[in-house]
Amino acid sequence: MGSGYRRALLKISGEALAGNRGHGIDPAKSAWIAAQIASARRDGRELGIVIGGGNILRGVDAASVGVPPLVADRMGMVATVINALAFQSALEKVGERARVMCAFPVGRFVEEFEEGKAREYLAKGHIVIFAGGTGNPCFTTDSAAALRAVEIDAEVMVKCTQVKGIYDKDPKRFPDAVFFERITPREVIERRLGVIDAAAMDILARKLILALVINLHEDENIRRALAGEEIGTTVQETADLGTALERGTDDRRCAK
Repeated sequence: MGSGYRRALLKISGEALAGNRGHGIDPAKSAWIAAQIASARRDGRELGIVIGGGNILRGVDAASVGVPPLVADRMGMVATVINALAFQSALEKVGERARVMCAFPVGRFVEEFEEGKAREYLAKGHIVIFAGGTGNPCFTTDSAAALRAVEIDAEVMVKCTQVKGIYDKDPKRFPDAVFFERITPREVIERRLGVIDAAAMDILARKLILALVINLHEDENIRRALAGEEIGTTVQETADLGTALERGTDDRRCAK
């Protein structure tokens, strides 16, 4: 492996798997995303993935059909398991070894998350898909991605979005939206930019994990970002990207 990040956590929205359908899973789009990730993995990267469940069911949407909010959140967590299994298949079809690990017990076909086992799979070249969010209601899959990034000793979390990176407002609605090439976690929180939720941003900032926000839909963006190219928006306390690449892991582990 050349320059770049050895181990990364990728956050992909459930909606991305839906493609132009808007809901459910589009096999062609899922295959394309899997090929993008495989390209990066073949550079020698160790990759974990958190996928949302919004293409199947969001917790906030489930609440609108009459279930209590906590039940709605749990339904959303189950939706991420469905996506994880589908995407595992997509990765295997492009020649990758993939594992699904869930934050809560599901059944014989899905392993329950255990951080040591997850790191072992990553070191052996498996792509590990983390399902079930944090295992608790009231947390987004962004928070789950930040937590898993800490637990697997990731050097970077890459949030794959529908636009170039972070803007001061929605660029799809406002043509005058201002793009940020670099921004600090505090600015993201204080400006309420919303591209990564505040809890996730706080975890990443406290554990000194770099965050990158990129456009998922541009060919080779994932590979290029993980190779160290300046793609999208960099979210970091300082401008010294070398720190993220050179530091050890002890400062990023959760206290036991």
